[in-house]
Amino acid sequence: MIFDISKFIQVNRAYFIWATFMGLLYLFRDMFGLVFITFIMCFIVSGITGYIRQRYNINRKAVVIGIYILFLIGVIAFLTIVPPKLLAEAMSFTDQLPNSIKSTKEWLSTNLAGNEFISPLLPQIKEALFPDTLLVSVWTVVRSIIEKGLHYFGWFFLAMLFSFLIMLDLPHLSKGVKNLRYTKLADSYKETADSIMLFAKVVGENFRAQLLISTINTILTAMCLYVLDIKAIALLCTIVFMCGLIPVLGMIISSVPIVLMAVNTGGMELGFWAIVMIIGIHMIETYILNPRIVSSIMRINPVMTLIILYIAHSVIGLWGMLLGVPIAVYMYRKISLPNRKKSIRKILSKKE
Repeated sequence: MIFDISKFIQVNRAYFIWATFMGLLYLFRDMFGLVFITFIMCFIVSGITGYIRQRYNINRKAVVIGIYILFLIGVIAFLTIVPPKLLAEAMSFTDQLPNSIKSTKEWLSTNLAGNEFISPLLPQIKEALFPDTLLVSVWTVVRSIIEKGLHYFGWFFLAMLFSFLIMLDLPHLSKGVKNLRYTKLADSYKETADSIMLFAKVVGENFRAQLLISTINTILTAMCLYVLDIKAIALLCTIVFMCGLIPVLGMIISSVPIVLMAVNTGGMELGFWAIVMIIGIHMIETYILNPRIVSSIMRINPVMTLIILYIAHSVIGLWGMLLGVPIAVYMYRKISLPNRKKSIRKILSKKE
């Protein structure tokens, strides 16, 4: 029997198409951040544009231009006001960190040294909570965050420009992509188009929901920090907002600097009230925001979310923290759909 390579490729066409697509993604992996930010901007602006045009008979290009003008004004105002304050608060936080650690150690020694069960373990507890290399590690993390922040900041402006150009000419671009059905890439288009559109819809909806939750959490945190008179509100709220983009786990990560700043400002009593505040906001997120926003879109349990985030972070690092949940939801929808093509098109047609 003679092996026919052309027949082999024809039979396994779908696998070759997807292998080629994954290979292209791997080649452009260094630009993935720019592509992701551009996509999220396009998704959000597209939703706002559709919402406005459903209610008012306004030219699409005029709406897009108006949205980006307002967005640009907001970015300029943010850059004028926030970064100087943020830098000053960051320097103050790092200067006060040794005092926060010292205060916490003294409190542990005063309140736990008399306990016959905990007292022998007290040195190990202190070492676990505050290792000798903690300050060096903090500075390393801060420097890494600043370097990556500047890198992504440049991407942010490029993404804003690219998304503006895409949204301005979206109908023609969409028509051009659909015309691939009549070219030599027709097989690739038919095999991948619906799946890519479904994945993009899941990622966009997940990130939009998480962005809304993160914004609400940041506002609540800012109000509570002001009431408790905890310093460095701008810095702590920025950390809360950025960490809030990571489902469930982000709230835990952002709690550490809040508690440290509270301890340094008002001692262990204020640190206790900061923990109460964090638990309260976390309960609001878990029992009110997540069921109404994320669960209505993703339909996923918080415990399962943590498992997915752990596995995704182990496999693909930071991007796993951001994309782990939508990837899992996408795979579940693909597996659970009885008639793939019709079901995918039905999902994509919703909320159009």
